Amino acid sequence: MIAVQRFEWKQGDIFCVPSWAWHEHHNLDPAEDACLFSFNDFPVMRSLGFHREEDYADNGGHQPTT
Repeated sequence: MIAVQRFEWKQGDIFCVPSWAWHEHHNLDPAEDACLFSFNDFPVMRSLGFHREEDYADNGGHQPTT
């Protein structure tokens, strides 16, 4: 989920989550492991005083699916 839009991804896919967008990751296939490699600009944002984290308050902490 990125900004309440569902994205299906598979092995080898590459995608970018826009800055400040709500996002979460789920593996919907209990028979298969999912591995998501991610990186971010946290060290730079923290050093500049721009880093923010906030839990999604509605819907039990999960974005609604569109």
